[in-house]
Parts: sequence; structure tokens; C-alpha cells
Amino acid sequence: MHTKKQIKQFMAAGCLFACFFLSACGVQSSGGKPTAVPDQPAATAVQNSINPSAPLEAPVSQDAETTAEETGSDDSQQSTPSQTEQSASGPFTGVMGTEFVVPEGFLQLDESSNIGYQYTFWHPEHEIRIVVNEIAPGYIPEGAYETDYAIAEKDPDVTYFNHGENGFVQSGYHENGEEIFYSKECSSEKGLKTFWITYPTAKREFGDPISVEFEKNCRF
Repeated sequence: MHTKKQIKQFMAAGCLFACFFLSACGVQSSGGKPTAVPDQPAATAVQNSINPSAPLEAPVSQDAETTAEETGSDDSQQSTPSQTEQSASGPFTGVMGTEFVVPEGFLQLDESSNIGYQYTFWHPEHEIRIVVNEIAPGYIPEGAYETDYAIAEKDPDVTYFNHGENGFVQSGYHENGEEIFYSKECSSEKGLKTFWITYPTAKREFGDPISVEFEKNCRF
């Protein structure tokens, strides 16, 4: 359950985050949803294939004061990575052309996805996790984008949600308000591309500006 103070703080951060997103995927303050959005989300196996954190757990219900109508997708509990790590900072270009800047102090983890390409970065001091995924058009599971959109639109953990013709952004809390997440997903002729950023709410003074700066420099 989130306090009113938490909600107001995160909505402010979400609005700032959204300002950089509005033109990146054709997102507008109003407009139609993507076509063929299912009434009920499909099996979570599709969501896990592009959500960097699995397994996908059912959202925890919240009271009306925390936004009952705004929604998003869930993420598993953040833990200290044990994979092979290497220092990483500066400009980065994915196999499919996604461009972004890895902030100072991050390590690149040796992680992979069951489909497409995955790039994972971890800040050990502030516990900030950044995951970028790229999936080529011929390998995208049927209805994957529509399924993700439907899940994002209905999940009560989200405090900010916005969309455009070919993409959407969401932000909110996990772990009963103890973790903040930001994510963006875009679908185009180039494929399906996403990023997720998570960090403890207690360390938002570090996580918030890093999230905004990462979004500003990310080009799908």
C-alpha cells in the first residue's frame, strides 16, 4: 500500500520521465489504443519473453487511493546479481541498432534472453538495474505487443501510463512500494524493443535522475 506522499512523489517523477518519451514512440496525451488488444492478458510466457525479470507474479491489489484504474506489468523481486560482471559506461549500440548511454558506476552482466538480444546493467552501490531487449520482427511471438499493452493497462502497481501509435510507457511501484520501476516498449518494422529500470524506493534520489537521463539518451 502506498502513502499519499509516495504517490505524489512518484507521479511527479513519472511526469518528468514521460516528457522525454512523448516523441520517442509516437506517444500522445490522448489517442486510440493499438488494435487487437485482448480483453484478457494471454499466458505470461509471452510477457516473460520480453520482460527482463521472470517469473511474472500476479499484481498485488491496492486501495482506491493509489490509482485503481491505472495499470502496468509486474516484475520479480530485485536481488544482487551473481552473473559474470564487467565494467560498463558510455555509449552503447545494440545488435539491432538500439542506442543508449550506460551511466557511470554500472557493470554489464552476462545475461541472455530466450529470444532476441538482452543487455543488462547493474549499479551495485545503489541497486539500480537496467535491462534493454531487442527482438527481430520474424522472432516476435504473435500478439506479444498487444499482450504487454493489455497487462500494462490493467496492472494496479502502475502510477503512470501513457501510449502512442506504436509504443507505451509505464512507471510505478513493486514490492508494496519498496521498489520503483520505469519501462518503455516500442513496436515497429524494426522489431520489438523494450527497456526496464528498477531500484529501491529508498534510493530514488539516485535512481530517478539516472532513469530520466537514460530515457533521454535511448534511441530505439
